Formats: sequence, C-alpha cells, structure tokens
Amino acid sequence: MSTPPPTQPTESAQPAPQAIVPQAVAVLPGTSVPYHEHPAQRRIFPRRVWEALKSISLFVSMIINLVLIIVVVILINQVGAIKMTIASILGQLDSSFQGLGAATIVDTIKIDQQVPVRFDLPLSQDTTVVTQAPVPINAYATFSLGQFGSINGNVSLALPAGTSLPVHLELNVPVSNTIQVAFDQPISIPLAAKGLGPVVAQLRSALGPIIGVVEQLPDAFVIIP
Repeated sequence: MSTPPPTQPTESAQPAPQAIVPQAVAVLPGTSVPYHEHPAQRRIFPRRVWEALKSISLFVSMIINLVLIIVVVILINQVGAIKMTIASILGQLDSSFQGLGAATIVDTIKIDQQVPVRFDLPLSQDTTVVTQAPVPINAYATFSLGQFGSINGNVSLALPAGTSLPVHLELNVPVSNTIQVAFDQPISIPLAAKGLGPVVAQLRSALGPIIGVVEQLPDAFVIIP
C-alpha cells in the first residue's frame, strides 16, 4: 500500500490592503475636543433659524398693526376737528383769492427830475416895438397935391430912437431848454381790470370742488361692532 505524496499547503488569498483616507474632524471653537456632527443636526439648525425668523416677523407685524390701529382710532376721534381745520383753511384761501380780484392799488408817486424840452414855437401876433436907434427909411411914395393932382417920388428919412411902431410877428421860435419837474402823482390801479380778474376766477373755480368734498365729509365716524 502506497502512501500518497504529502500535499503542499496552499496559501489562502489575502485581500489587498486599502489606502487609508484621512477624514476631517470638526473641533469645538476654543477647544481641541473633536466634534462629530450628526446628519440630523444639519437639518435641525436651518429649521431653528426659520422658526426664529418667523417669530420675529410675527412680532414686528403685530407691533405695526397695533400702531396703525392706534393711529386710526386717534384720527376717528379727531375727524371733526380735522374737517373744521381744513374747511377753515380752504375758506380763508378762497376769501383771499376773492379779495385779490377786487383789490385796487392806491398810491402816490413822487416825481422829481430834469426834463429836456426841445420844440419849435409858432408865433403869430400883433405887437408894438420901440426903436433903439435912428432907423433910416428910403421908400417910394406918392404925394397928393389936392386939386392939382399928385406927384411920385422917393422919400428918405430917419426915424428917431424911441419911436413906437406897431408890427405883426409871424415866425417859428426854436426852444431848447431843461426844466425841473417836481410833483406828486396819485395812482389808482384796479387789479381785476388790468388782467388779474380771469386768473382769480380760475383759481376759485379750481378750489370750489375741494371745498365741496370737505363739506360732505361726516363730522364723526361711528364704529358698528
């Protein structure tokens, strides 16, 4: 009986070693203790932030609504006084426009200045002049001899100084001078007649509908529960 040959021990297959990849480890702030964050915590943190923001927004909304309610209550209680104030202001404004249209500017203007005067003065009149020196006269004359007829001839004579002669003046006298003008000139200007009347009418017509709306407002509001 033959013995079987000794069997060679077989080497079992060993798995290949795997490379070790270092993992990042979170550390608590201010310490060296490692902190391992659970995945569920990543979902809880945004939810907490959202809840906090929602609470803050609700609180701010409540504050704003409360302030608005207080303002509305104050306005409701003061609506009569507000209406009277607005109506009084609009009435005074309308009266001012009406008075502006009926206003008249009355004043006195003081005038004091030098005024140049230049013109030709036509002169036509009878007057008497007096000679200042002897005036020689040479003239053609006719001498009457009565029943014996008449003769013609030249006359030469001299009028003595101081002789009065009636004359007729017909001439243009040029005048050029400067005169002093000083007086008080009263003025009276009605604004409506000088173009302001239509403007005032347009302003009052634009203000009329606003006055009507204010007059139709109630004196008080009644809150019906």
